[in-house]
Amino acid sequence: MSKNSEISYNSPMFLPDTPSLLLASSAVGLISSYLAHKRGKNPLLWFILGFLFGIFGIFAIFFASKARTQRVSTPRPTTPQPYLDGPVGSFWYYLDPTHQQVGPMSYDLMTKAWKNGTVSPATLVWHEAMTDWRPLQELIKVKS
Repeated sequence: MSKNSEISYNSPMFLPDTPSLLLASSAVGLISSYLAHKRGKNPLLWFILGFLFGIFGIFAIFFASKARTQRVSTPRPTTPQPYLDGPVGSFWYYLDPTHQQVGPMSYDLMTKAWKNGTVSPATLVWHEAMTDWRPLQELIKVKS
């Protein structure tokens, strides 16, 4: 063999291009990390695997089992819901703080006025099935 045809391992031809290799490995690591995140896996771990093992790290994501997320559903404690006890189809009236009669209004509108604070529990109310004016608090019931 002639001297010109001998391969020298010290020549720049055989040294890997280190910046390109790091850039390519980082790109594969980022792709692995992104895909792992989308599949519910640890992105940092999969970045390292993609960086070290290249395309095989990406393939490993698809062959690894899917991450199982356990959703523990705790039953919400049910709080009793207060409601206005009375006829839904009747007209309702109440006395404002100056004892002026307000109404007629529907059951729904009276309930809304009570829930938003326009009518307090101490406010006197009346509907067609009642004989006297009564405080609203006497008509408030609780669903259990």
